Amino acid sequence: MKISLISGSQRKKSQSTKVANYCNSLLKQAGVAESLLFDLGENPLPIWNPDMWEKESDIKSLWLEYSKGISDSDGYVVVCPEYNGMASPALKNMFLFFSNTDLAHKPGIIITVSSGLGGAYPNNELRTSSYKNSRIVYIPDHVIVRHVESVLNQDTPESKDDERIRKRLQYSIAVFLEYVKALKSVRESGVIDLKTFAAGF
Repeated sequence: MKISLISGSQRKKSQSTKVANYCNSLLKQAGVAESLLFDLGENPLPIWNPDMWEKESDIKSLWLEYSKGISDSDGYVVVCPEYNGMASPALKNMFLFFSNTDLAHKPGIIITVSSGLGGAYPNNELRTSSYKNSRIVYIPDHVIVRHVESVLNQDTPESKDDERIRKRLQYSIAVFLEYVKALKSVRESGVIDLKTFAAGF
């Protein structure tokens, strides 16, 4: 099993990456053999443009190098900060780069991050606008990490909120991994035709 984690913050050394690294530790505890972290703060993508549709272009070549390991992953942990009540522009931009085969019929779990009491809107936004052509299958569970600066900082919980969010992340990652196992049979069923039905409508 191979899982890709995407930290959608545009900042270096971000709280989103802290959360993604914690999730990665949960994946390892659960026995996931291989995981990759794509940190959009440390390694930003250029703004998508229609040259991506050309067979040979600079931006296409850059993406193919950048995205190694994404298309053969079995599932995706998507960590998204809330900026002004919206999903991160860097993360939304990344979804424009995905082809209709990279993520198709593979599970994703949305984990949103807020420095305060927010964090709900990016979940809704990603479920509404990032799945259509990518065909990622977001599981029903999602997690909102609120007051993120005060949790997941040490090896052991420092508060009841810290303990609660750790338990919730562990539970939701365990559920996500069961979807990873289950959707493999869907992809191997022979009924999926992404060539004839390339767009998600």
